[in-house]
Amino acid sequence: MIQRMQPVLTALAQRAADQRTMEQFGLSGLTLMETAGRAVAAHISETNGPIAGRQVDVLVGRGNNGGDGFVIARVLHAQGANVRVWASASAASMMPDAAHQRRLLEDIAVAVPADSLSIKPLDGVFASRSDLYVDALLGTGLNKPLRAALDKVVSFLNAQSAPVVAVDIPTGLHADTGAVLGRAVHADSTVTMGALKPGLLMGQGPACAGRVITADIGIPPHILSAVQGRYSALWYSTDAGVRALLPRRPADAHKYSVGPVLVIGGAPGFTGAAVMASQAAARVGAGYVTCATHASVQPILAEKLTATVTVALAEAAPGDLDVSQAMTALAFPLRKAKAILAGPGLGSGRGTQAFVRTLLKGKALPAVVDADGLNSWVGFEDEIAAHSDGKWIITPHAGELARLTGEIDLTDRLGVARTWAKRWNAVLIVKGMPSVVGTPSGEAFICGAGNAALATAGSGDILAGMCAGLLAQGLSPTGSAVAALHLGGRCAEHYCQRHAARSMVATDMLDALPHVLKDLGDT
Repeated sequence: MIQRMQPVLTALAQRAADQRTMEQFGLSGLTLMETAGRAVAAHISETNGPIAGRQVDVLVGRGNNGGDGFVIARVLHAQGANVRVWASASAASMMPDAAHQRRLLEDIAVAVPADSLSIKPLDGVFASRSDLYVDALLGTGLNKPLRAALDKVVSFLNAQSAPVVAVDIPTGLHADTGAVLGRAVHADSTVTMGALKPGLLMGQGPACAGRVITADIGIPPHILSAVQGRYSALWYSTDAGVRALLPRRPADAHKYSVGPVLVIGGAPGFTGAAVMASQAAARVGAGYVTCATHASVQPILAEKLTATVTVALAEAAPGDLDVSQAMTALAFPLRKAKAILAGPGLGSGRGTQAFVRTLLKGKALPAVVDADGLNSWVGFEDEIAAHSDGKWIITPHAGELARLTGEIDLTDRLGVARTWAKRWNAVLIVKGMPSVVGTPSGEAFICGAGNAALATAGSGDILAGMCAGLLAQGLSPTGSAVAALHLGGRCAEHYCQRHAARSMVATDMLDALPHVLKDLGDT
């Protein structure tokens, strides 16, 4: 675990956290339900203005999510709202705690005007019009497509112009993957209990959940951590967590003590990738960056990289490296380097690919394997684990990942990241929105920063360079991958504070990085 990251609980982990809290602290399920419902009611009151006199419709299911809904209805009615509860099940078929909350509301309903509070069968909701809808139909346990009756209700909610607030997770959304199971509610906001859920962050989750609020319902942090380790091992990157990772420069630092990096990249027609990666490594704090490239383009890189040493690698043919001579040329740079980045724009000649494999098999240095560096292992995938030693960061885009693994379905990107990170004994970044990091130990991290501006050529080269720069400064492969992803996301956000997302190019991230580091408190 990396400290100060935000826990993300799978459905199973959340149930375990609830159960441990009840057992260790003597709390009842009703107490947690009351706290959860009041948290949602508070969010509704805070974000939707005065609630008194407004019509609120609460749709409830038979389980604990529905029980939360009854609490919400009771609290909002006490604040002066006119509340209709639409129940998908009879009192007799509800879970015990939900049935108890229903009885409490029924006791109130008989003593107040019928138009201010009522409980009715769910199929009557289609004739309703409301100022606000609360989706408390299904919780995090859904794992199959909605039945037809609920699918119709979801369609109705999605057609309304009034705001929709989801309780814990929008109905129809898989809590662990973010996959839509047939159809899902598109909420304006979601109040989730105890901790974030993967499905709110991954896949179609962000589009369905709207603004996500995590409600503290009384689960102590040590219990969240405990269930994380056993059931979930999943975290969401935060500014505080990345700030704690960034190395501090001592007063007596010099260029070799703060991270010499060797970047190996650039081929005829692809010099820009090596340039951006080298600059990113330097910008993130590596004190001495060397860029080794094809001899035919070394003069080009030497002109572009005024603050970086360049090394010419001999070619057996135009654009294809000579393995033996290239290794000889790197003998001195490798003695100084503390991390290697192999691949950006390096080319795919047979000699070049053999050179990459020879280099990485023979060195115990931490390494980032990117782009053509990854393509060099196609057909040799089974050898990766034998040489990575847990020290590699592998950074494929979807096409490169498919060539290496045969994986073409990235619906469950967390599962893919974990599976292949363990198989390769390497840290694996699976890019996307959001990107995720899988580790050999089974932990995973979801990037908590970024936006659509990152969909631009070269952003992967910037990411790889930052990973290498942080590795060379002493961060672990996991810490380097998580921090680099988060910093890159923050760079995109920083750019979009003043510019249109579609206008960003990768080099804009280099300009933003010093500001992002300063904003994080780096000195």
